[in-house]
Amino acid sequence: MLPRSYYADQETHRKRQIDTLKIFNDNVTELNENSEYRVEFGADGRNFSLNVVLNPEFPNEKPSIFINPVIPHPWLAENSNQVVGAPGLVNYTPHSDLGRVVQAIIREFQKCVPNLLANEDKSTDTSPQSQYSTQSLMFPALSELTVEELQEIIENPDLQDKLLETTPQLVELDLETEELMTSIEEIAQDNLSKQQMLDSLKSEVLDRISTIVQMKMNYEELNRKHQKLSEMYDPYRIRFCLKQAALKADEDAESIAEQFLLGNIPVETFVAKFAEKRALGQARRAREERLAHQLAQLDKATT
Repeated sequence: MLPRSYYADQETHRKRQIDTLKIFNDNVTELNENSEYRVEFGADGRNFSLNVVLNPEFPNEKPSIFINPVIPHPWLAENSNQVVGAPGLVNYTPHSDLGRVVQAIIREFQKCVPNLLANEDKSTDTSPQSQYSTQSLMFPALSELTVEELQEIIENPDLQDKLLETTPQLVELDLETEELMTSIEEIAQDNLSKQQMLDSLKSEVLDRISTIVQMKMNYEELNRKHQKLSEMYDPYRIRFCLKQAALKADEDAESIAEQFLLGNIPVETFVAKFAEKRALGQARRAREERLAHQLAQLDKATT
């Protein structure tokens, strides 16, 4: 699924393209909001209109443009009034200006309509001059030349180059190509200007990752120490250790008594050590019993 920002950017670009349609052309009427527009224009005293249809994927996909009433022209699809051969449509990109594309189409029809009407009056003319005129719709200037001049152009590459250089459609195509190249260069320069900022942000992110890794290692080490201390000072563990220590003191006292009975130690030494061990054992046992009582009260209070 595409991110929401993609659709927001597409909608913004779509509205900007519609604005260019109204800026570069007069008599623009909205037929369906954000999707269909009619642009009216005049040519040789006749009224024409272009219907501009914007599909849901516009401006990522080219618009569909139709002329009314239909006239014969190389830019139109066969047996249709849809404009398909205009350079602005053939070379369309999302960076093209809708208003300029439509403006160029209107200018082309305004230039060609007088010649087309003249050709209609001479539709029964089968002379070579008439045939050359019919084939020169793409190059209106050819309709004003004689057969000899046309033949000279065919035989002279320099004249052919000159004709191509002065053809409005090709000149307009060159201008659109230059505009596209300029736009690409501007985008490339903008990307390069952001490279330093991108490198700086990348370095900052790497530093933060390094800091986070170090903090995580410190946390794990402190957590291990915490677990160790928690186990060491756990009240139940302390009680267990006191109980074991009391038993050890009693065992030591009994061992001293056995040594005395065997005559291995004198009376004075026996009395001092035996009393010390018995007192130590009783003290530890008292602490263990007091802690056991406190733990029992704590368990009772929490249940």
